Order: sequence, then structure tokens, then C-alpha cells
Amino acid sequence: MNHRIGRLVRGVGRTIAAFGMCAALNSARAQDVLLPTTSWGFVPVIAGWHFNTPVAQTAGAVADVAQVAVPFKIGFGLGGAWRADITGAYATSAIHTAKSDTSDDKIQLLSGPTDLKLRVTGPIRGDALQMTFGLNLPTGTTKLSSVQTSVLEAVGAPALHMPVAAYGSGLGGTVGIVSAIERGDWAFAFGAAVEQRTEYTPIELVLASGTSATQVTPGTALHLSVGGDRALGEGRMGLLLIGDLFTKDQVSVGSGGSSSGSTSYTLGPQLTALAKFDFASTAWRESGASIAARYRSAYTDASSTKVAGSSATYLEGTIGGVLGHPESTGLILAADARWHSGMTFTNSLVGAAATAAGVTIGIESGRGGFRFALHPEYGSFNTGTSSTTGFGGSITFSFAARRGAQ
Repeated sequence: MNHRIGRLVRGVGRTIAAFGMCAALNSARAQDVLLPTTSWGFVPVIAGWHFNTPVAQTAGAVADVAQVAVPFKIGFGLGGAWRADITGAYATSAIHTAKSDTSDDKIQLLSGPTDLKLRVTGPIRGDALQMTFGLNLPTGTTKLSSVQTSVLEAVGAPALHMPVAAYGSGLGGTVGIVSAIERGDWAFAFGAAVEQRTEYTPIELVLASGTSATQVTPGTALHLSVGGDRALGEGRMGLLLIGDLFTKDQVSVGSGGSSSGSTSYTLGPQLTALAKFDFASTAWRESGASIAARYRSAYTDASSTKVAGSSATYLEGTIGGVLGHPESTGLILAADARWHSGMTFTNSLVGAAATAAGVTIGIESGRGGFRFALHPEYGSFNTGTSSTTGFGGSITFSFAARRGAQ
């Protein structure tokens, strides 16, 4: 089967499985049974934002948001072309609220592991038909105090792009299938998956805010995907369209270990379009550009009424790559920008309108085993009741290795 079909199938499979950090891994050879091909990686990252004018929130006037996180991944062969990978993270998040007439200057923390995600992928009929099975293991925190909820509201804001936006939401799973065909210069892949959701959304974080312990219980979702891949001169172009449909979700609020109330809601359908371009260059070992557009339609509340101002549009783009030959240390150079329409039904940071841009500069060792990168950013934010500018960014260390026959 053509290599581009296998690559496209794996790409669509990763998307519909909704395991954001998981990366495609090459198939283990059938004879590699005593020591399966193994890969691993972990990415210590420090990220944060400072607002020039503190943003008024329930927790106080938020002046700073910060996070130290260590996402990790372990991948291994299961025999034949079947592979498995496990991903997770540990993160400490904090918000700094400025002193005001009604509150003191203080720092609020949320710290702990995230849920672990197990994904198994393999062919049913060559590269043209593959299955993906996912399991979300409830190792992260699911019941949050009012302080922890306030921190999660901030770090979960899409406008801030923090490394870890969710800690835990209980047991969940995904079953998906991807099929591919070739037509002329194009390779197409079609995917479908049913998921017991395990990721927070901005709507859930808004509804979870309060003064008591909170537990978010996402419902199920259906993901439908279609992707295309073809040569574009000396480079390549990939396109992906994803549609998401959701069932009813629930937020429970309680104290002292018991529930004192709950509310339900249903997220509206969501549509995402992505385009990726890989450029051919003798000087750059990898270079390209990508653009993504997402539309989140309005959600309905417990009375099945659509909530005005709860729809949102997100546009994001990047361009850059690694300058240098594969065997030598490379220079990482990239630029990115994003625009979020915001959600006017809330004045929380998770619904903030935003325009932001940043650059990335760093180094990558030969074969990409180690990366160090700095990513400064500048942006403007508007919650409806607060408008401010700010600067932020991240410092990233990436360590990765592969062992075994390839």
C-alpha cells in the first residue's frame, strides 16, 4: 500500500481518537518479539501569562497565570503492525490575584497528575483499514475545591494555550475505524469514532465555577473525519475536516464529599478544518505551515434552550521548521498567531476573545532526540467586562528516544 495512505490513515486515526499528545509511531517488525520496538518521550515545560491590567474573575483580579508541566509518552509494539502508546502528565498550575478593596494579593494552586490515556492502533486489512481503541484511566483529580476550580478555569482558557488544560474526568474510552483509498494524485481517508469524552471544554469550565467541590462528567461524542493528502510540487499538502456531535453532559456541585446539586447541558455540534503544508528544502530538515479553523455552535441548557453568546470561532496558524541537516544540531525557527471570537454569555477567562502572536526559537539535536525552545507571545484579551493586553510564553525541554529494530 502506498506510504502516503498509511501516513494519512494514521493521521486521521490519531485525530478521531482525541488523544492530543499521541504521535504516530512506525510499525514494529513481525520478527521483533523478544524486544519490541520501544519509544519514549517527556517534555518539561514552563508556561505563563502576565496581564498588564488584571482580569476581573470570581477568584479575584487575575494578574498572572502560570504552569509547570511534564507531559510524557511511552510507545511500544504489540506484534505485527499493532502498536500501543500511553500518555499522561503531571502539572502544577497557579493564578496570582492582585490586591483590591475586597481581597488580598494571593496565589492559588492546583497540582497533580492527569488521567492516563492508553491507545492501541493496528490494521484490519493492510494500511487501507485500521482500528483504534482508546482507554482513559482515571488517575487524575476529578473533584475540585472552589480554589482549584478557579485555577482550572484560567489554565483551561483556550486563549492562553497552556500545556495542560485538564487534570481528570474519570473512566472513558474510544473506538474508531479509518479507511483509505487512492484517486489519482490524492489519497483520501475516512474515519469515525465513538468516544466517552474525557476532556473539559470551555462550556464545562464556566458551568463548573462555584464555591463548592465540583465534578465534571462529560458525556459521549461521535467524531466523523475525512482527510486528503497529495504532492504539491516538491512538497506535500494535507487537509482534514472533522465533525463532532455530543450527548448530554453533567456538572455536580457538593461539599464534604456529598453532592448538593447538579446541572446538565448539551454541547452544540462542532466543525474543525485543518490544512498542513510540508515544504521541500535542502537547507531545512523539516519546514512547513499549518492553519486550523474551528467553529463551536451554541450549547443548550438543562431546559433544552440554546444559550445566546455560547458559540465561538477559533483561527490559528503556524509557519516554520528546523534549519539544518538531519545528522547535525538544527535551529528551530517558527512563528504563530491565533484569533478567538470569545463567548459573550460569560465573563470568565475561558470565554475570552483573544488575538495573540508569538515566535519560537530553539535548538534540536541530530535525529531530534533533544529540543530546547523559547516561545515568547503577546496578546490582547477581552472577557466582556475586562479588556487587557499581556505577554507570556513558554520554555520547553523535549527528550525522546527510540529503541529496537525499525
